[in-house]
Amino acid sequence: EAGIRGSSRFGHFIHQGRLQFEGLRPSLPPAAAMFRVPMGATNAGLAIDDVVRAAVEGDAKPRAVKISVDSKGERLNSGGVLPGGGSMEEAFKAVAALLEDAVPCLVLIRLQDDVSSIPGAGVNDMAMLGWTPNGSPPKLRMLCATSRKTLRETFPSVNFKEFNTCDRSDVTLQSYIDATRDMTDAERRAAMTREELDLEDVKKQFSMEQSAAPKRMAGMAALAIDSQASFEEAMAAALGGGKACVGRLAGDKTGLLHGELLDGISAPSDLKGKLPSDVPCYVILKSPEAGLILISWLPDGVKAKDRMKCSSFKASVVQLVKQLGNVEKLPTTEVTDEDDLTDDLCVARPQEEERAAERPAPNGFRPPVGGMALPGMGKPPPGGVALP
Repeated sequence: EAGIRGSSRFGHFIHQGRLQFEGLRPSLPPAAAMFRVPMGATNAGLAIDDVVRAAVEGDAKPRAVKISVDSKGERLNSGGVLPGGGSMEEAFKAVAALLEDAVPCLVLIRLQDDVSSIPGAGVNDMAMLGWTPNGSPPKLRMLCATSRKTLRETFPSVNFKEFNTCDRSDVTLQSYIDATRDMTDAERRAAMTREELDLEDVKKQFSMEQSAAPKRMAGMAALAIDSQASFEEAMAAALGGGKACVGRLAGDKTGLLHGELLDGISAPSDLKGKLPSDVPCYVILKSPEAGLILISWLPDGVKAKDRMKCSSFKASVVQLVKQLGNVEKLPTTEVTDEDDLTDDLCVARPQEEERAAERPAPNGFRPPVGGMALPGMGKPPPGGVALP
């Protein structure tokens, strides 16, 4: 290219054209100038007119002040002030008269009056009416929407309740009350879909069962149990064999453990027909095969909260039975149907523990949980060769 530029006029024109093109680059307009959007039009930090400030924070306490958006001056100006006094019905009618058909705006309305038209409304409670009529300029609608945050940040002591409408006929006291009042549970459920109703019912039932269950702090191994004299007496009799101790929890959230003695019980099959069909309990008996065993009786008719409570206190009951029975190991199991009350219940578990104790512990490298041994670590599998 340098040779062409030095040996011909054609190269001269190329060089001059490139300079001219590069000279045009700085003159390209910025994006904001191309779209003609004022920088202040994209944020909510518009300046607030002194008349608006006085109407909200001043001592005069007017009924309402209309706020018009000046997009060019980037200000929130007063579009009219309604004096205080009169009823709220008259105030909303006067506000409706201030609204323009195609010009969005905001109107701040003081809600406290002499006749308590709105129960509980105080001196710092104001309605923020957002007027966005159909056909109004999108830019003004956007500025009105973003200016609500500006008003809340400028007047933090005022409790604003927003009320938006695009129809002048909705600018009434009753419409405001209907739009801002809290919905009743029946109204809220009537507006929900079937899936939302089912989900809410499940969450409510779970919350009720969770609140009814005993509370346990994180890190605690078991809930405290309070054994009564009836349980300890029944346990002492069951240790002699031929009898069973039936422990039942009393109270909604307490660990009171009462006991009852069943005669003629030498094996789990002897319990058939003698346990309650709708109440969970702990059954402790001395089996000739397994020794002292504990059965958690959780029949199908038991309520969910009672089942959860029985499971929550199980660890404490196990520790108590070990202490009273002077045993180190206590086989446990859960039974939900009488057909499962067989004589071989809990017999397999001690045998498995004995066999596990006889097996030698593995030696050599063992990868952590979730890990895998790399080549050269540990003995190779059968038929394999250890890598160097």
